[in-house]
Amino acid sequence: MRIISTVGAVVVFIGFAVLSLALIVVDWEPWTPLDVVWMNLLGIIFAAALLRVADIQARPSESGLVVKNMVRTRTFAWGQILGVAFSPEGDDPWPTLDLTDGTTYTVMAIQHADGPRAHEDCQRLRMLIARWTHFKEE
Repeated sequence: MRIISTVGAVVVFIGFAVLSLALIVVDWEPWTPLDVVWMNLLGIIFAAALLRVADIQARPSESGLVVKNMVRTRTFAWGQILGVAFSPEGDDPWPTLDLTDGTTYTVMAIQHADGPRAHEDCQRLRMLIARWTHFKEE
């Protein structure tokens, strides 16, 4: 997903830039220089959104789990995570972390659309939570 999103961002950015130049070259009557500026700004916004999708991740470390979703990045200490819920039937597109404060948090880095790999990643995340929670108790 990271490669597709990055390539897509470059293509979208270049596509909007070329389109804005075409508006100048063709010199269509209803288009103004302000439209060209807006066209480039839209290309930048769409490319930035695709780059953000490319940066979605869940990164474990000794101190906890950093979860970067589309809009928000949060860091959880291992002791804050009680478990991981992930529907085998695909009712939910992403697994959710069950947290000690009674809330949940979605992990967009693991997607049900990835099939068996998603379930393996989820199982690995469960093993990390169990290992680090047990390690902290000792």
